[in-house]
Amino acid sequence: MRGVLISIAKILGFFGVWAALIAIVVMSAVTIGGVGWFHNVNWRLFVEIGGTIATLGALVFMVRVVDKRGWATLGFGADNSIVGLLSGTVLGAFIFVVPIGVLTALGYVRYAPDLGGFNANALWLALVLCFFNVITQEVLVRSYIFQELWTKYGVLVAHAVTTLLFVALHAGAIREGQNGLIAAANIALASVMLGLAYVRSGALWLPIGIHLGWNGLQGPVLGLSVTGQDIGLGYWRVFEFEGPPLLTGGAMGVEGGLIGLVGPALGLAIVAFAVRPKPAQ
Repeated sequence: MRGVLISIAKILGFFGVWAALIAIVVMSAVTIGGVGWFHNVNWRLFVEIGGTIATLGALVFMVRVVDKRGWATLGFGADNSIVGLLSGTVLGAFIFVVPIGVLTALGYVRYAPDLGGFNANALWLALVLCFFNVITQEVLVRSYIFQELWTKYGVLVAHAVTTLLFVALHAGAIREGQNGLIAAANIALASVMLGLAYVRSGALWLPIGIHLGWNGLQGPVLGLSVTGQDIGLGYWRVFEFEGPPLLTGGAMGVEGGLIGLVGPALGLAIVAFAVRPKPAQ
């Protein structure tokens, strides 16, 4: 019992340090940029990049100062970092294309590009915002917390707790009725996939890449909603959705439809069978 209480205290400590650092970032944006800072792309970049630095700062503090572990245990080993990030990005994009293909074959999605508002600079900035947001999410969920639970209570406990946390981070979107519940299942399945990617590869590069490929393709590139949110900066679209929201996801985006579950399920299978476990050190 004492060990469990210590783990809870350490996880709460991680959240406390993270909250304090992220508050400095956000309050700086509000104080200097004003209440409308979110509509200024420069301040959004400041908050996303600052949020990533804050989250990494909380990780480093807990690992190095509290646990007194080495730098190699942070989850960002240099070995295969580029390969993990790039292959993950390709995999994340691929598993999003698959449900789009299924919906197209069913006649529920139509290729109807409207690129009149396309702007390469907006696309680039949106992808940068997406990249840092993904790093923040993965470090927050699958770094210190996952490590603490995995090493002391096993990988199943780590998966269960971090999946609940990952779903909770999207609570605002998943409250939207039937499609919100499907999105919650999609997010939970994706969390298990990303957690397995971390366990198998021994680093956060692969799950970061998968998460980036999935979010980056559907939001900034294709102009689709990501769990009900518009994370793009431009005004263009590539597809029109004409099928029942139960299958297509409706306003929630592909993640809110039953067909969308094909993506993370396929990704989980690929990670399970194609990513070889990292040898024990």
